[in-house]
Formats: sequence, structure tokens, C-alpha cells
Amino acid sequence: MILSVQNGLKSFEKIEPTSFCELNIWERHHIQEWIRQAPEILGEELLVVSIEFDRFVNSHDRLDVLAIDRQGNIVVVELKRDAYAGYADLQAIRYAAMVSSLTIDNLLPYYIAYQKKYLGKEDPSKDTSRTNIEEFVNQDNFEELSSSPRIILCSENFSQEITTTVLWLNQSGLDISCIRITPHKIGDQVVIVPSKIIPLQESKQYLIDIRKKEELQEKKTGYRQRTMKILIENKLLKEGDKIFLKNGLPPFMKFEKDNPKYSATITGKLGQSDSIRWDFDGKEYAISALTWALFKENNPEHKDPGGVNGNWHWVNEKGKNLWNIAEDFITKKGE
Repeated sequence: MILSVQNGLKSFEKIEPTSFCELNIWERHHIQEWIRQAPEILGEELLVVSIEFDRFVNSHDRLDVLAIDRQGNIVVVELKRDAYAGYADLQAIRYAAMVSSLTIDNLLPYYIAYQKKYLGKEDPSKDTSRTNIEEFVNQDNFEELSSSPRIILCSENFSQEITTTVLWLNQSGLDISCIRITPHKIGDQVVIVPSKIIPLQESKQYLIDIRKKEELQEKKTGYRQRTMKILIENKLLKEGDKIFLKNGLPPFMKFEKDNPKYSATITGKLGQSDSIRWDFDGKEYAISALTWALFKENNPEHKDPGGVNGNWHWVNEKGKNLWNIAEDFITKKGE
């Protein structure tokens, strides 16, 4: 919903969202063109280098928008008008795999063709086009495009199947985002409101940090162990110990010492859903599942927080988070 406030700031009008279908707005003729001309609607600066890219070997598929980000990554943008277009995630992954081997030299002919057709440049040279790319990328030592493309899915809405898949892919190391674009009819105008729903901005750095820590721990141990299993079996935590939801909280949450919502008790159990007892309701939970639920519940818009590692956010009575306690133990054990 958009709140349109009138002159004097005392009266207002509620503008409810509508749909692209009702407004007779189409994916290729309208949405694709808006993003081509204003890619910042996707939440970042992108250099569009091709539209309807179809130079795939033994395939007639067309990639909606091909771009480059400020870090020198190829960005595959897949557009869908509504949530009912299935397999958008799979289609985008296929495209990303196909363009992952592109070099600047490979890309230049298509970028030149794009400039001629859409930017009105009569005969852009290879040298000038290469310079455009190099100056756009905000990296001092940039020489070549990354071989790990990013994916942006953009639609009016997303099915649960797609959001679940995207969350899992993010946790598995693939950089894939979901941008929701919602149309509103205001008089004779259509207003498009974009919002990034995956990953949430406040959880993006958290996901990166956790992924790095998991990779480091895997290298040290040769395999992954559940944090709570390490803590309990090595008596770093024991039944009855208190823990507190205090570390790295999202901006809409603040630790309250005497609030039972922010404290729990270790049960000593190692099942999938009984490692801690939440002081607020006395029930047993998996630490990450409880943390995920609290983050979503306290978010003003109740947005899905994405992947959550509860051991990173809960601390012991000395204020050290459970993840670091387990990691320190593994490190010393390996010395």
C-alpha cells in the first residue's frame, strides 16, 4: 500500500496495489524496457550490456537482461510478470551456467550491438566499449569478468516454491536475489514500487560471514559437525545453562535483560528440535528454528529473514556466542 498525503498533511488517500495483468502490462514490452533504462530499480547500479541475449550453443533460449555489477560479476536478470510462471529459478540457473565462461572479449560484440540498437551510438569501438566496462567496475585490479555469475529474479510476486529454493541456493553459495516490483494505479499514472525480499538487507552480510566461517571450520575439521553437538559432548555447555539472544541482532530488535523472550535454557538433548527450552513459553526448540521465528515475528513487515544460524546470535553467560565457543574448541583441538 502507498499512502498519498494531500496538501496540509492532514488528509491522505490509501493507494492499494494492483496487478500487471489488470493494467495490461507485459513482461517484454514494458517491464524489460523499464529495467533496461533504469536498472537501479533492482536495488543497485548495473551496466546493462545486452537484452534478449540468445547466443547459447544448441539452445534457442533468450536471457531477458544481461548486465555487469560494480564488482565485475556478470548478472543474469530473469523477469516474470507474475508468480505463476514456474521454473524461473531453474531457468535463471541454466542461463547463469551458460554465461559463466564469458570473457570481456567474448561479450564485447554483444555490448557493441546493444549500444547501437538501444543507445543510439553509431559505431562504438571495441576499445571504447571495453573502457566503459572497466571504468564501471569499481575494482582497482579488475582485468576480467568473474566466472561466478549472480542471478536476480524480478517479478510482481514469487511462489513459495521459488522463495524456498532461492533461500536454499543462497545458503549453498549461489548469489541469487528476488526483487518484487508492485504496481499501483494513481490517477492516470502507474507507480512501480520495488522491494528486495531475498536476501533481506540486514541479513545479507550475516549470510556472507556465516558462509566464510562454515568454510573455515570445514577446512579445520575435514567435516561439519553441528555446533550444539560439539558444545554438549565436550561439556562446553551443560543441561541447565542459560543462554541469551544478544549477538548480531537485526536493527528492529534490542536485547532486554529481563525479557524471557531473549533467554533460554540448555536441555542437554541433541535431537533436531529440542536443544533449548525457551524461557518465554517453556517449550523446547531447535536453536536456529526459534531464532528464525523471532526474527520474522519482530520484523515490522514480518519478512522471511532468510538463512539463520541461531548459534551465532545466542551467547553464554559470559557473553560469547555459541558458534565462536565451538570454533575455538575445534581450533585448539587441531593444534
